[in-house]
Amino acid sequence: MANSLILLGKRLIADTSSAEIRRIENILKQESIPYRLQTQRTRGALGSMIDSRSYAASNIALYKGAAQPNFVYTIYVRRKDYQRANALMQVR
Repeated sequence: MANSLILLGKRLIADTSSAEIRRIENILKQESIPYRLQTQRTRGALGSMIDSRSYAASNIALYKGAAQPNFVYTIYVRRKDYQRANALMQVR
């Protein structure tokens, strides 16, 4: 069923804030609305490799002065639950 939510579901929200996504997840769980969470990195494997090699060549720790890796979190719900989920998300 998880894959069918992506194919047949509707995107409820896409955000880079994990706190906001957690808030929406809690609302959906409380209301027993099934959902699918998809996490996607904004920097691909090649870009991440280039970053790590650049830092290694400069002998700098990867975490020093570097921005945290960015992720985009997307929540999908069934089409029949979309209106209700969207309304709940706006109210709370």
